Amino acid sequence: MRPTRLLMVFSWLLLTASVAFFIYALTRAVKPAEEPLSVYGTVSDSFRLTNQWGETVSLDDLKGKVWIAYFFFSTCPSICPVMNRNMTDVQLEFAKNPNVVIVGFTVDPKTDTPEVLRRYGEKWGVQRGKWHYLTGDKEVIYRVARNSFKLGVSPAPPEQQGGEHDFIHSEKFVLVDRKGQIRGYYNGVDKNEVQRLMQDVYRVLQENGAQ
Repeated sequence: MRPTRLLMVFSWLLLTASVAFFIYALTRAVKPAEEPLSVYGTVSDSFRLTNQWGETVSLDDLKGKVWIAYFFFSTCPSICPVMNRNMTDVQLEFAKNPNVVIVGFTVDPKTDTPEVLRRYGEKWGVQRGKWHYLTGDKEVIYRVARNSFKLGVSPAPPEQQGGEHDFIHSEKFVLVDRKGQIRGYYNGVDKNEVQRLMQDVYRVLQENGAQ
């Protein structure tokens, strides 16, 4: 084979290989669009509760926000400290994003007054306006937990719900979107689950091109 023809064949093979590599790289770079997160329900039970700074926080105040809800109590010696410690990672991740807030509902409002919750929050470095601990009417809190968030594996009889002997304890973090829709449940004592929660917060923030 003549040198000129050999050079042409080599050049053609090189061009073909380059095009093939470009197409391969392009298909690897373009990832299929992620399926939107499921909707598990809507936070429809209204509430007006008091946070650790004595401010009133209602469901209406959270409209248009992406928020993470959970239920705890300050004297809990088991999962609650772990949940609050893990929630500090969430606060740090979204500290500069005013569209993301954290809402912890106490399930022991008789003990957890605003002052008690303020001192409790100091241990975790809660950011004012970013992370609310809510207390108030026990019947309201428990109705929200059961009816809206579907928490409470063994519901108390209707006549006892929100009463002195009624009690809810859950390790779940719940992701709520701007429309008040529940988009995910996460194990709040599992670091990997908390990482997944934060990734899903970004996904919800990006819906409809919003941030």
